[in-house]
Amino acid sequence: MAQKRHRSKKWISWVIILALLIGAGVVCYFVYDSYFKEKPKNEPNTVEQSQDKDEKKNSEEKKSEEEKKETVKKEEVVQYDGADPNASNEITGVITYAGVSGGNLMIRINIDQYLNGGTCLLALRQGGGLVYSAEAGVVDSASTSTCEGFNVPAAGLAAGKYNIVISINSNGKTGEISGEVEI
Repeated sequence: MAQKRHRSKKWISWVIILALLIGAGVVCYFVYDSYFKEKPKNEPNTVEQSQDKDEKKNSEEKKSEEEKKETVKKEEVVQYDGADPNASNEITGVITYAGVSGGNLMIRINIDQYLNGGTCLLALRQGGGLVYSAEAGVVDSASTSTCEGFNVPAAGLAAGKYNIVISINSNGKTGEISGEVEI
């Protein structure tokens, strides 16, 4: 008897694998082509259409530049609503804080003018009589000034309402700032 040859069918499996790889490559190409490449939306058919599009693009760019310029322009800010406070010979200001903290009556002042040196004299009055007085220096800032501040021991003060009077003297200018505090 003659021997039968068995033919190997491995080549069929290799052909199927090769076909699948080629198919996957084609699918990847189409996906890449449709999603990742930038394509112009409408290609102009004539030279006139391309010139019209260029003109529209240039006019849009000019409009956007003009809009940017308009938004950059700011309204001029007026710094003072009156006369320059530094030109006056009278010193003005305000008591920014007057209260008891940590066992001390703290008094803080802001002066409207720029002063280079000087003194602040505190007079604390109750019922018309002087209860406490102290002196502090003037400290200059960028466009204003302030007194160094006053820390009055609250233990030596009786409960009640006090009048605060601060006299300021600097380079021939004088002024008085007043207020009230209750302890």
